[in-house]
Amino acid sequence: MRAYRLHEVHVAPARPSNEIWRLLVGVVAIVFGFLILNLGYIEILQGLPDWAALNRELHHGTSARALWVMLLNFLPLLMMLWVVLTLLHRRSLRRMAGPWTLVRLDFKRTARLLVVLYAVVLILPAPADMSPMQNMPFGDWIWLLPVSLPLILLQTSTEEFLFRGYLQSQLAARFSSPLVWMVLPSLLFGFLHYDPATYGPNALPLAAWSAVFGLAAADLTARAGNLGPALALHFLNNVVAMNFTAMEGHWDGLALFVLPFGPENVEALRATMPIELLLILCGWLTVRIAIRR
Repeated sequence: MRAYRLHEVHVAPARPSNEIWRLLVGVVAIVFGFLILNLGYIEILQGLPDWAALNRELHHGTSARALWVMLLNFLPLLMMLWVVLTLLHRRSLRRMAGPWTLVRLDFKRTARLLVVLYAVVLILPAPADMSPMQNMPFGDWIWLLPVSLPLILLQTSTEEFLFRGYLQSQLAARFSSPLVWMVLPSLLFGFLHYDPATYGPNALPLAAWSAVFGLAAADLTARAGNLGPALALHFLNNVVAMNFTAMEGHWDGLALFVLPFGPENVEALRATMPIELLLILCGWLTVRIAIRR
C-alpha cells in the first residue's frame, strides 16, 4: 500500500529476528517477568508506613500519590521489553521507535496540532448534567505536573513501545497483511482494557473503543514509519483524561476537574461514548494532517 510505504523503515530492523517462536517466547517472557517484578514492587510498597491508606487509594486512583504509584508500575513492563529486545532480537528500544530525528520531529508537529484540538474540546460547553466540577485548586494542580507528566509519558510510551513498536513491527516483519500486524495488537490492546468489575455493562464497548484507538495508532505508525505520532496522540489523550477531566472517584487524583459521575453510572458513562469515539476520529485525522509528507 502506497500510504504505508514508510512502514518498512519501522519494520526492517525486525526482519533478522522475525521468527514466530521468538515473538511467542518474547511475549511470554514479558508477561511472566513483569508479574515477578510487579510482586517485588508491591512488596516494597507494603513496607511503607502508610501502606494501609495508600492501598485504599489505589483501588480507584483517588489521590495523586496513588496514581503516581500506578503509573510507575509501567517501568517494570518497559524493563522486561528491553530485556526481551536485547536478548531475543538484538534490538534496542530507541531503534525500535524509528529514526530518532523523525520520532522527535513527528512527535513535536503532531503534539502542536493536538494541543489545539484538545484545547477546543475542553472549552466547548457541556450539558448541565455533564459539566465538569473543580477537583483541586489550580495552584496544587500545577505543582503536581512536574511529576505527573513524566509518569504519564512513561505509561503511554511503554504501551506504544510494546504494541505499536514490538508487536506491530515483529508481526509485520513476518506477515504482509495489515489484518495481522495492525488488527491483532489492537485487539489485544482492547482486551487488556476490558474491566467489567469497574465499568459493568459498559466494559465491552469501552474495550472496543480502546481497540479502535489501537487501530488508529497502528495506522499512524505505518504511515509515519516511526512511533512519534502515536506517542504524541497517546500521551496527550491520557493527559487530558487524567490531568484535566476525569470521572469523579475514578482515577481523578491528578485531575483539575471531574465529571459529575463515576463509572458506576451506566447511563451517564454510555452517553459519553459517542463523544469519545468522535474524539479518537478527530485525533487520528489531526495527526494525519500533521504527518503529511
